[in-house]
Amino acid sequence: MRIFDEATLASALDYAGAIAALRAALMTDFDPADDPTRLSAPLKHGEFLFMPAEIGSYAGVKVLTVTPDNHEAGLPRIQGSCLLLDSRTHRPLAILDGAALTNLRTPAVSLAGVADVLTRRFPEGVSMTVFGVGVQGLLHVDAARAVVPVSSVNVVVREPGRGAEFLAGLADMGIPGTEVVGSSGEELVAALQASDLIVTATTAQEPLFPAEAIPDSAVVVAMGSHSPDARELSGALLARSTVIVESRHTARDECGDVVMAIAEGALQMEDTLTFKEVVTTGAAGVDPERPVVFKTSGMSWEDLVVAKTVYEEVGL
Repeated sequence: MRIFDEATLASALDYAGAIAALRAALMTDFDPADDPTRLSAPLKHGEFLFMPAEIGSYAGVKVLTVTPDNHEAGLPRIQGSCLLLDSRTHRPLAILDGAALTNLRTPAVSLAGVADVLTRRFPEGVSMTVFGVGVQGLLHVDAARAVVPVSSVNVVVREPGRGAEFLAGLADMGIPGTEVVGSSGEELVAALQASDLIVTATTAQEPLFPAEAIPDSAVVVAMGSHSPDARELSGALLARSTVIVESRHTARDECGDVVMAIAEGALQMEDTLTFKEVVTTGAAGVDPERPVVFKTSGMSWEDLVVAKTVYEEVGL
C-alpha cells in the first residue's frame, strides 16, 4: 500500500489536472445523485466527517476532523486521511493526506463547476473578490488561474491588516491585490460591483453582503459552510441567479444558503441546476442575463476522483 503525503499530491496533480478529472467523471454514466451523504459524528473539541464513495474500479473513504480552535495551536482546522481501495476486492491501495487532498479537491470542484461560464463570459480574464483569509481563499485564486487569467483580487476582511498574508500570497503569484475592510460599506459594494468572480470561503452564519451589490454578469462560488443552518449568501441573491448545486440531495442536507432560500420562498429546488447537468451540457441551461451562484459543500465522490487520479499519476 502506498502512502502519499502533501508533497506527493502537489507533484502528482495540479489544479488544471484535478478540474479535468472531475469534469471527465461527470461525463460518464456516474451521477453524484447516487453518492452517499457525508456522515458526521461529534467530538468533544470538534467533529468527525466520514466520506465514503465508489466509482468504477475504485472505492474510498476520507475521514476528517474539523477542529475550530486549532488555529490557536498553529494547526490546520481540517485534518485526516483518505483510504483508497480496489472496488472489487477492497484491497487497500493507498493512504493520502486528507488535508492536502481537501485543499486540492475543493478549489478544483469550485472551478470545474463554473469553468464553462467563466470562459464564455470572461475570455480575457477575471477580477476577483474573496471573502476569507484562510487557506481556501488563496487556493481558489490559484485554481481560478487554471481556467481564466486573474487580473486582480480584492480580499475582504473584518479588521485592517488581516489580509496581509493573503496579499503576500497574491504577490507571489504576480497578482495585484487590495484589502477591503467592512461587511456592507460603500468600499465593499464598489469592489463587488467591479468583480467578475466572487468566492466566499468563510465560517459566516449570515449573508456577507447585500444581494444588489452583485452584477448580473458575476459568478459567485459559495463554499464556506456545510451546514443547513449557516449561509454566506442571501435568499435575495439566489432568487435572481442561476443556482448550481453539486447534487440536490446534498444541497437539501447540507447547504444552508439553498435550504434557507427555499424556506423563504426565494428558490425552488427543481429550479437549480446540478454540477453534472452544467458540465455535460456545457452550461447550456445557464441564463446569460443573470448572476451564477455555485453552492458547494464537498462530496465524497470528488475526493475519490482526485485520489484515484493521483494514484494513477504516481504509478500503480
